[in-house]
Amino acid sequence: MDMNHNAYIGIDLGTSGCRAIAINDDQQIIATSEVAFSSQSELSPSQTEQDPLLQWSIVLNVLAELIGQCQSMTIQAIAVDATSGSILITDTVGQALSPILMYNDKQAVVESELISQSAPKDSGANGLGSGLSKLLYLQKQQPNTKACRLVHQVDWINFNLGGRLGVTDENTALKSGYDIINRCWPDWLNHFVATETLPTVVVPGSTIGQLSAALCRQFELSYAPKIVAGTTDSIAAFMATGANDVGDAVTSLGSTLVVKVLSPQPLFLPELGVYSHRFNDKWLVGGASNSGGAVLKYYFNNDELQRLSANISLSNEVEDYYPLLKAGERFPINDANLQPRLTPRPSDDVAFLHGLLNGIANIECSAYKLLEQSGQITVKSIRTVGGGSVNSVWQSLRQSKIKLPFIKPKYTDAAYGAALLAINKDTQ
Repeated sequence: MDMNHNAYIGIDLGTSGCRAIAINDDQQIIATSEVAFSSQSELSPSQTEQDPLLQWSIVLNVLAELIGQCQSMTIQAIAVDATSGSILITDTVGQALSPILMYNDKQAVVESELISQSAPKDSGANGLGSGLSKLLYLQKQQPNTKACRLVHQVDWINFNLGGRLGVTDENTALKSGYDIINRCWPDWLNHFVATETLPTVVVPGSTIGQLSAALCRQFELSYAPKIVAGTTDSIAAFMATGANDVGDAVTSLGSTLVVKVLSPQPLFLPELGVYSHRFNDKWLVGGASNSGGAVLKYYFNNDELQRLSANISLSNEVEDYYPLLKAGERFPINDANLQPRLTPRPSDDVAFLHGLLNGIANIECSAYKLLEQSGQITVKSIRTVGGGSVNSVWQSLRQSKIKLPFIKPKYTDAAYGAALLAINKDTQ
């Protein structure tokens, strides 16, 4: 194997688009490709759905462009990350039987209430955002789905790439009820779903297949890259930053606000939206808010955000906003009915944007305080990823509220974190 000509690909299917990165054996970026989603299909205030075939076509186009930049390289492995709690159902051969219900879809109200009566309080299956509640909802909506398969968003892409159907990674499986402590599907799930419906769970970085012969021909590859189990988009973003010590925290300022801290032990506070994932020999503890950059982009385009931000005076008083696009919050307040607080709106757009940025900074500050007040988490430093990390005013607001060292991340792209999984020693 000529290590000077190896490439490893990470694909990030995030909340706002698809991005792919190729790295070499020295973990240096050698190619990138991306496309933004035009919009999510918002059929009603409670529905957020995606067409699985459209999502696959977007990934395929991004991957084709990336591989076109790597003609002189031997692509060794591909890993994918995607949003947590986003699922669809397929038949036993992988034919989609439903749209993808995205992480923030809120249709499974009845199902989530039923789950709460049986699931342990610390299970990731609790809440409207869980994969399990969406699975039960889809099974109720679709006839003859007893033989269906639960397929997470990331599993769908892996399967279409050539990975095995019915396999997922343990980070993605968490919100579908997987017991991350004992590393198994718990017995209480048998009340809701047939065992064969649930995927086999593997550790991120495990080999789960190889690129299909059809795609190898399409991309003119003489060597079939391995398909490697990925992770969630927020964990992939964490990996990209270089954070690796207990107390290292990462805030993702993307469409949504996500905070995670490395801890020696897990912490589960589902009533507050706090959950934990395994991260090598440590645990990633944190949560995800429904607030974030999507609220900013609802009111302003990128040029407006840049122009208005430059005119913000941090000494000015602002309104006490809780920026949400619609009712419902996950963390640091877990309340499906929490209403957005965006009034009164000043006539001056500069003041309004100042209030929005300040409100999101307050949510982040509350999130870290909540984790520390649990008595088990100590936050020592913060790295920042996501589109919001380039807004200097936002950074100043955050640093004025959170009195901790802010460290520049090594990289900020979740796709880079996924590429690190592809270069995992198990893929060599």
